[in-house]
Amino acid sequence: MANIDVGEDEFKMNVAEVEGNIDYEKAMKEFGIEKIGKELGKLKNLPLMYRRGIVIGHRDFGLIAEAINNKKEFAVLTGVNPSGNLHLGNKLFIDQALFLQQCGAHVYIPISNDETYVFKKTSTLEQATQNAYEKVIPDLIALGFDPQKTHIFISTQTPHLYELAVKLSAKVTFSTIKAIFGFNNETNTGQIFYAVMQSAHILFPQLPQYGGPKPVVVPIGIDQDPYMRLVRDIAEKVGMVKPSSTYHKFMPGLQGGKMSGSKPETCIYLTEDPASARKKIMRAFSGGAATLKEHREKGGNPDIDVACQYLYFMFEESDKKIAEIFQSYRSGTLHSGDVKTMLADKVEKFLTTFQKRREKAGEHIDKFMIE
Repeated sequence: MANIDVGEDEFKMNVAEVEGNIDYEKAMKEFGIEKIGKELGKLKNLPLMYRRGIVIGHRDFGLIAEAINNKKEFAVLTGVNPSGNLHLGNKLFIDQALFLQQCGAHVYIPISNDETYVFKKTSTLEQATQNAYEKVIPDLIALGFDPQKTHIFISTQTPHLYELAVKLSAKVTFSTIKAIFGFNNETNTGQIFYAVMQSAHILFPQLPQYGGPKPVVVPIGIDQDPYMRLVRDIAEKVGMVKPSSTYHKFMPGLQGGKMSGSKPETCIYLTEDPASARKKIMRAFSGGAATLKEHREKGGNPDIDVACQYLYFMFEESDKKIAEIFQSYRSGTLHSGDVKTMLADKVEKFLTTFQKRREKAGEHIDKFMIE
């Protein structure tokens, strides 16, 4: 598949893969994504991902902020690919959905077994569906969604979804999809149709049986923006509100670069043994100097140190504390072993608590599912 609008020598990015060091400024400019800022002004108790600039951009998030401030109906749509268990990188968009649910939103979560299969992330569609029920859905439930305001559905098992996709398919041409996604003559037709199916996922909360047209926000990584451009072009043609979106930075992989669920050495799974997670963290890429003596003299770079970044992205809630950690690391008074131990303790505690909740999650699946 060709790159999407960006992708010179320094990085490559499309809906199927991300490689290299992403230039977020360049990608946002190319895609026409606005920086997020004033739209957050009136929102209270913002989670750290908004406070620290991890969520970097948006499309029409002002509609969502207005709905929150005026207590109007709105929804969140956040999909999951069931190629395997969720990892910490997936938790970024889930945490946004949980925050917005606390602000009053109903959350819709399509499990894209169709995407998993047509993009060849599992060998069979049946395996993708099995992963959805055995791996992904229990993970989602254990993360704390409200069953009264959460609606999970399997892409190929939801009749109203297919009906909506058929209607949308008549509103878009192949040339449009080809231009947005960079498809060519070697692209399988499942990937082409999935672009329409993804639009159906995003517009699903606006169906009459779920309250009709309303603001909907989709938290995603910037690599998934082509889907938003397509659905925003279609929405008003079928009498629905153009969906909004937010874009977050990628959480780095344990060895630097991008985190990937298909590469266990780059990530920590939510179902991973806490002791195994600790070992991975202690071997993670360091931004410190070559020796402890040199580090104490010259300091290190927390901006590339994986343990520092994981604390910044997710595991240190206090802005004051994270500033102190970064300053101490730069000055050399805090070294790589210190921050790795700090992170490992927090991750081990999180995983232990999460996995206890997950043990009973399977008993509650029916409370969350749309049939």
